Amino acid sequence: MKVEKRKVGNIRPYEGNPRQNDDAVDAVAASIHEFGFQQPIVVDTDGVIVVGHTRWKAAKKLGLEFVSVHVATDLTPEQAKAYRLADNRVADLATWDYDLLPIELRDLHRRHRRQTLPTVVRQAAGPDAGADSLHRLRSVAAATAHRADHQDAARRRSHAAAGGLLRAGGVRGRQAGAGRGAPGVGLPDGRVR
Repeated sequence: MKVEKRKVGNIRPYEGNPRQNDDAVDAVAASIHEFGFQQPIVVDTDGVIVVGHTRWKAAKKLGLEFVSVHVATDLTPEQAKAYRLADNRVADLATWDYDLLPIELRDLHRRHRRQTLPTVVRQAAGPDAGADSLHRLRSVAAATAHRADHQDAARRRSHAAAGGLLRAGGVRGRQAGAGRGAPGVGLPDGRVR
């Protein structure tokens, strides 16, 4: 797939687009602001948007001059019309795996704390999410962050206690956890970290 940069002003929306996406523009703009413009807008050979109306509106809102574009030269006008509808509909069919979602949220929370989670929850819920869906995602995110905080605190206490014992007892040589870089653990050469 060939991707090129194109001026936002040289891209035109498809006037017959039946998808109402104005409520999603702020969320997409926040995503682009945080993660960059990672998904190209698909246009036809005349520069009319096939897929990516919301990204285009978000780019305009952010004042971006250029965006990534893929020109779909292989689509007939009928195929472009069908692709527009299909692309908008498939997102509505997707659901969340609430067993896997907490794992992903926990990893994000541990790496970025609360900076990224609100954006992820907004993106995950989407503009058409009902109150129940949004509430469930927020609950999963909050519970996951709470659990991760407690696990991290327990791990720090455990490492601190082990380090104190090793330093106080003058233990030398290879100890449990040595070589993994844990603070306060005896290293293979006899030094204590």
